[in-house]
Amino acid sequence: MPVDPALLLACTLAGIVVVLSPGPDMMFVLGQTLAGGRRQGWAATVGIWCGAMVHILLAALGVAALLAAEPALFTVLRLAGGAYLLWLGVASLRAAWAGTPVAGPASAARRVVLQGMLTNLTNPKVALFFLAFLPQFVDASPGRAPEWVQMLLLGPILPLLSVPVFAAVIAGAAGAAARLSRSARAARWLHGAAGVIFLGLGARLVAGRS
Repeated sequence: MPVDPALLLACTLAGIVVVLSPGPDMMFVLGQTLAGGRRQGWAATVGIWCGAMVHILLAALGVAALLAAEPALFTVLRLAGGAYLLWLGVASLRAAWAGTPVAGPASAARRVVLQGMLTNLTNPKVALFFLAFLPQFVDASPGRAPEWVQMLLLGPILPLLSVPVFAAVIAGAAGAAARLSRSARAARWLHGAAGVIFLGLGARLVAGRS
């Protein structure tokens, strides 16, 4: 096998623990679902998954190591990601103030995919996580695939494991949003809640917290 079966199992078990721990990606999906319903929640999930795949590729190619070795680059990327999340938060609060309906047009889903991908890509801590996480399950013994190939094979496990967890979050949040969206006042509260979530995520990233 290109990877060690025991390490593959260990990677899967560790991934389950990671995805069950609430983090920025889960909160982003929650916020988007509250703001736009089930379609928008899944669009956010797809965007996050795409961003994670890019981070996995960068970790396998060693580009993430450059980020870890350059504090200035890390800071610039962190501040850019935080600023983008803050901008999303302000936009959601403006939607709450304007009374924008919760259910958005189909084009909003495509926009949210891009937003999810950008928020994931501009979070340097995601890159460093994969850089630290994946090598622990790589076997350098003869007969195994090259280390970078093993990282590419093991990397998608974590995003795939997150799908059922995000599905549960989306189902719960979308159900609540659907019931509340019939009220214009409740729609304002949903947009406001999403805005607070995005502002919180942005502030934590700017402040350098995990």
